[in-house]
Amino acid sequence: MSPSPTNAKRYGAHGDHQPLKSSMRPSLYQHLLQSLALLSFLLIGACPVSAAYPERPIRLIIPYAAGGPTDILGRIVGEKMGEALKQTVVIDNRQGAGANVGITAVAKSPADGYTLLFGDINLVINPFLYKNLSFEVQRDFTSVGLVASAPLVLVVHQNAPFKNVTDLVMAAKAKPATMNFASAGAGNTTHLAVELMKSKYGLDMVHVPYKGATPALNDLMAGHVNLMVVGLSAAKGLIEGGKLRALAITGDKRAATLPNVPTFEQASLSLPEMKIGSWWAIAAPKGTPSEIVQELNTALNSALSSNETKAKLKDLNIEPLGGTPQELDKWMGAEIETWSKVIKKAGIQLEP
Repeated sequence: MSPSPTNAKRYGAHGDHQPLKSSMRPSLYQHLLQSLALLSFLLIGACPVSAAYPERPIRLIIPYAAGGPTDILGRIVGEKMGEALKQTVVIDNRQGAGANVGITAVAKSPADGYTLLFGDINLVINPFLYKNLSFEVQRDFTSVGLVASAPLVLVVHQNAPFKNVTDLVMAAKAKPATMNFASAGAGNTTHLAVELMKSKYGLDMVHVPYKGATPALNDLMAGHVNLMVVGLSAAKGLIEGGKLRALAITGDKRAATLPNVPTFEQASLSLPEMKIGSWWAIAAPKGTPSEIVQELNTALNSALSSNETKAKLKDLNIEPLGGTPQELDKWMGAEIETWSKVIKKAGIQLEP
C-alpha cells in the first residue's frame, strides 16, 4: 500500500525512514564514521614519530677533511650504524674555519634525524675561541651519544735533559719564558692541553703553533721546540722508534701499547680536567624528536659494541665509549666548564 500524503512527509518514496532533522539526529552510519575517525586518531597518536625512521639515507657531517683521524673514525662508526638502522649513512666532509663550517651546517639543518654531526672538542670550545659564531652547543644541538676517546701523550726529544714530568716542570719554573712548546694549531687540543698545564702549575712557556701535528713533531725531533702534547696515534711510532721520549699520558690508566709510560697522575702532574684527552661524539640539530634520538643512540651503541669496530679502533689507539645522550650532555658541560676558563685565562682568540 502506498503511503499517504501525510506519511509521505515522514517516509521517502520507497518507504525508508527519514528523520525530520538529520543534522540534529546523526544516523548510525554517521556515528560509525565518527567512531572510526576517533579510533584512527588514537592509533596514530599511539605510534612513535619515528615508526618509519629512517626512510632514506642519513647524512653524517664530519667537519674535517677526508683521511684524518676524525674522518676515519666517523666512517667506521657510520658504516656500522647504517647496518643497525638498515639504512645508508653517507659521510659528508665539510671542513673549514676550524670545524665551524661543518658544525654550522648541522645546526641549521632540519631536526628530522637525517643530518647528524660527527664532532669533537671543537663543538664545545669554538664558541669561546671565535667571536660571533652562529651556533651554541647547548642551544642548537641535541646529544646522541659519546663515540670514543683517545689519549694524549706529553713528548720531548729523546735526548732532552729532563727524564720525567717533574724534571720538565722544574726546568720551566727555573727559566720562565725560555722553554717553548709546539702544537698542531692555535686553539687545538694540543695547544689547550699545555695551556692547562701552564695554568695549573704556574708555568711560563712560549707557544709555537704549526699547521698540523706532523710539522710540529718534525721540529720537535729536530730540537727546534722543547715539548709537545699530541695524540698517541701520531706519536706512537716515533716513541717506539726512539726518536721521542714519552713523559706522561692522559687517562686514568696506562695505554696498553705504551705500558711503561705513566699517566699524568702517576707522574705527579695531576690534571683531572684532562682525564680523557681527545674525544668524539654524535649530535643532532636541536628539536630532533626524542624517539629518533633514541633510535640513533641505540644504533651507535650497537656499532661500538661490534667486535669488528673494537678491533679497528684498537689499531687506531682509540677506545670506544658509548652511553646515553644524557651522559654526553654531562660530559660536554664539564668540558665547557674546563676549557672556557683555560681559553679565557690564556687570552686565546681566533679569527673564523
